[in-house]
Amino acid sequence: MTTRLWRPAVLAALVMMVSTVPARAQEGPQSPVERAVRQFVRALALHDAQAFTAATLPHPRGTRLLNREPLTPDQRSEAERRLESLQVRVDDEFFLRGRPTERDASGDYPVGTVGHAVAAGQGGPTPLTLVRQQDGWKVDLRWVLAMIDLSEATGPPAEGTPDYAIKRMLLALLALDRGEVADAVVPGANLDVLFAGAPRQREPSGVLEASAMEMPLVEAAPGEFYRLPSGRIVEGTTAPDTKVMVGQFGPVEMPFLLRRVNGAWRVEAEPYYALINR
Repeated sequence: MTTRLWRPAVLAALVMMVSTVPARAQEGPQSPVERAVRQFVRALALHDAQAFTAATLPHPRGTRLLNREPLTPDQRSEAERRLESLQVRVDDEFFLRGRPTERDASGDYPVGTVGHAVAAGQGGPTPLTLVRQQDGWKVDLRWVLAMIDLSEATGPPAEGTPDYAIKRMLLALLALDRGEVADAVVPGANLDVLFAGAPRQREPSGVLEASAMEMPLVEAAPGEFYRLPSGRIVEGTTAPDTKVMVGQFGPVEMPFLLRRVNGAWRVEAEPYYALINR
């Protein structure tokens, strides 16, 4: 893997959100998903532990995001001022068990639906994943925590890990290196599938490579379903030789199916340029 391209992602300061960010579509002004994002950011900005718990899915490491030090009146006023400028964009696609879904009779999405939003700040846009629960939309903190882990890492992923396998494959794909890609995917994979939609020449800026290396990855659990770029639905698993990993390539969710082959993790071939080009 080309380690010189590694640049750790610094978690955007969610309480400093004042700039705009491009996104595909909004669900609507002050939609339930947008309100959930704003409630989450507000809880962080105001150091509100109760509101933070109400806005998020439970996670054993979640509280590390929350500053519990009380704000002074001036600090609270400044936080409120910044919150007025918060920019939120909601993706127009929602998924239930990996498949697109629509609003139910109540006007909201069914329990278990997964949605995505991007909150914009001075530190850059921050993608967020949300899940519809009985009592409303909640932020799934796993990708936020994975971003923090990346920002604190001292180097690229360790060789032999699923993260290494995925990022090695993506870097080779972006470099248009068919030989390296063939070595990173499962044996016998159809490389034409992987290179479908690829440019004739490598994109020279390095932005895509940086996005690949800065992509937070989370392992899907059993009962979680994701749609691969080909449209195939895969479920998270605890099988020792199979993993479903899900990354955030910028604002785009990017799932991967991996197999352990001769002791090494390899990625199954999928048309990833369909997501890279979005």
